[in-house]
Amino acid sequence: MGGILTGSDGGLGIVTLDDPAGGNRLNPASLSALLDAVTRLAGDGNVRAVLLRSSGGRFCHGMDLAGLNAAHPGERQAALEAAVSTYVAVLTSIHDAPKPVLAGVGGSVKAGGVGLVSACDVVMVSEASTFELGEAFFGIIPANVLPFLLGLRIPLQKARYLILTARCLSAREAVAVGLADEVYPAAELERGLREVLKRIWRTSPAAAAEAKSFTRALLGMGLEDAKACAKDKLAELLAREEVVAAIGAFVQGGVPPWFAKWRPTAPLVLGQGDVGAGGAG
Repeated sequence: MGGILTGSDGGLGIVTLDDPAGGNRLNPASLSALLDAVTRLAGDGNVRAVLLRSSGGRFCHGMDLAGLNAAHPGERQAALEAAVSTYVAVLTSIHDAPKPVLAGVGGSVKAGGVGLVSACDVVMVSEASTFELGEAFFGIIPANVLPFLLGLRIPLQKARYLILTARCLSAREAVAVGLADEVYPAAELERGLREVLKRIWRTSPAAAAEAKSFTRALLGMGLEDAKACAKDKLAELLAREEVVAAIGAFVQGGVPPWFAKWRPTAPLVLGQGDVGAGGAG
């Protein structure tokens, strides 16, 4: 549906961008399908984390501007506004999801694809990955990417540098500036993803949701308000019965009930010819 495949594997929700010939570009159909997939998986009680990945050597080359521009002149502006609105909704759904959302990137990321990556909580990339904000070539700027990139991932001056120069960053450069979190040789990205997911499976799902909502709330606060809010939040969390029980379990050499082993049944990183691996949903 719209070049988007959705599945699950051992409690991991998997969303695959599956239009490699088209650069996994985002069009109205794929954006709608992507929004539906992320929203549905984020609300699924059987899903503990969500992985966003792609098939082919291109992760996502942004919006399908050529396709949108080909619309009938009388319908073009409405189509553009609808696509942009859905794109922002997709980024918001990723950023606000009450569970960890990971990006597994094994190829080139451009324009709006950078926004998808920036909205994710954990970004794991292979050395073959590249990142580029080239919108200025077309007389526009990555306006809808910036709220999820600027300050959340990189500082203002670095964002300006990337936009004004359209510099293509290597995977290691992306990690160095904060756009990505970990980089691996292409053959080892699978191992890296599995390791981070194993760690996530040992953390409290409630704590993960709290971490995302609390850090989001802090963005709009001054220092004094943030300190007061933090004090109240920690006191509230420490009073929860499940937290008291978890601390007691650790003291006694045990583990809390949310500790689990993640047991996937299929590879997370797709090869050039792979399509739709990773469970059904």
